Amino acid sequence: MRVTFEGGGAGTGPLSWGQLDIWLKMTTLGHSLAMGGTRPLPPGTTTDDVAGELQYLMSRYESMRTRLVFAGDGPPHQVVHGAGAIDLEVLDDADPAGVEARFRAVPFDHVHEWPVRMAVVRTAGVCSHVVLIMSHLVMDGAGAVRMMTETDARTDTPVEGHSALEQARRQASPAGVRQNAASLRHWDTHLRAIPDPGLAPSRDVRTPRHWTGVLHSTVLPAALRTAALRAGVEPAPALPAAFAIAFAQVTGVTVVPVRLISSNRYRAGLAGVVAPVSQMGLCVIDTADGFTDVLDRTRRAALTAYKHAYYNRHDLNAVIAGVVADRGPQFSLDVSLNDRRLGGELQDVPRPERSEFAWVDRSDEPSSALFLSVDGSDEAVEITMYVDSHLMAPSEAEALLWAMESIAVAAASSSSESSGPSESSGSSVSPDVPHVEEAVVAPTSS
Repeated sequence: MRVTFEGGGAGTGPLSWGQLDIWLKMTTLGHSLAMGGTRPLPPGTTTDDVAGELQYLMSRYESMRTRLVFAGDGPPHQVVHGAGAIDLEVLDDADPAGVEARFRAVPFDHVHEWPVRMAVVRTAGVCSHVVLIMSHLVMDGAGAVRMMTETDARTDTPVEGHSALEQARRQASPAGVRQNAASLRHWDTHLRAIPDPGLAPSRDVRTPRHWTGVLHSTVLPAALRTAALRAGVEPAPALPAAFAIAFAQVTGVTVVPVRLISSNRYRAGLAGVVAPVSQMGLCVIDTADGFTDVLDRTRRAALTAYKHAYYNRHDLNAVIAGVVADRGPQFSLDVSLNDRRLGGELQDVPRPERSEFAWVDRSDEPSSALFLSVDGSDEAVEITMYVDSHLMAPSEAEALLWAMESIAVAAASSSSESSGPSESSGSSVSPDVPHVEEAVVAPTSS
């Protein structure tokens, strides 16, 4: 079905910092970091209903009406179109999972194609599923939540926040130049000041090279919440604190440069934006002493990292290259944590204790060196870990996740500071879980 659309905000300009960040990641990794998925349709849904949803999306969100133009060797410019048409695929008796796999497998042509693919699957003549896949250039995780909420409600009030074109204009202003310079100084200063984070060579280089594992746990979030409550702080920094201590235990690197993903939605004009805005902030965590001390350092370091997680990625790459030229390639260590949990109240809530881990995918496609994506809430979490076996043996990467849980449990159960990086404590769940091969999980997203 051909679906026409029209909306405001047409224009041409450079990429915003968030768009540029995602674009550089996409070109480095060689794929579109596609977002979206498949969902069942309620009984009675018609193809016209699905076409109406696609028309709503394309009309409301400028990022879905954006294509790229290239001139010279620099980054592309964006063109936001005021009107156009897009195809909705209507498929009879097709496998929705197969449709989604096809949409994900074919790279987006950002010059000639809209960054959105949508299909409705009819089973025995009845609309049963819709598949919606978008390039990561359309939005980040926070933008996706906003888009889904507004689409369900068919919100018709004006879109909130600065468009990507407006963001780019503001980032080129004197205030934006100052922000960029401050962020670059933060990264440069910390990368030059930290001790050498060089890791020992991986003891188990594998083929395929990149492994994906998933930890499901109700133990970890409850323990982190309790430990934070004991320390009198909000729960959020407890997760990177536990990660840093676990990383120190497994690798011997006691001052951990971890890249935290900041949604940047606290910045003026960005709260309601459906476009890429999230970027990484450099958070350096000293794991000396006990959990409470590390938690306090993490809280302060994370706030500083988030403050400086807004910059021109081209400029940051040049800063990192300068540090690497002076200090060595280990100072570009790509260790990242993306906490996408929904949050909750700071209180003890008894939950059934259950943890399980499985390796779910192995691939030679380029990926992050070590990336943890955390979903869920304060009651249960799912940690998806992407690890380069050339950096860290898969067994050590799995041990890192179990160590996070052990550290959190120890911090929650003891009033003394007993979980420093040189100490070990027993987990309430055995880490000796067999490696179960399961379905492939969705790729990383920020």
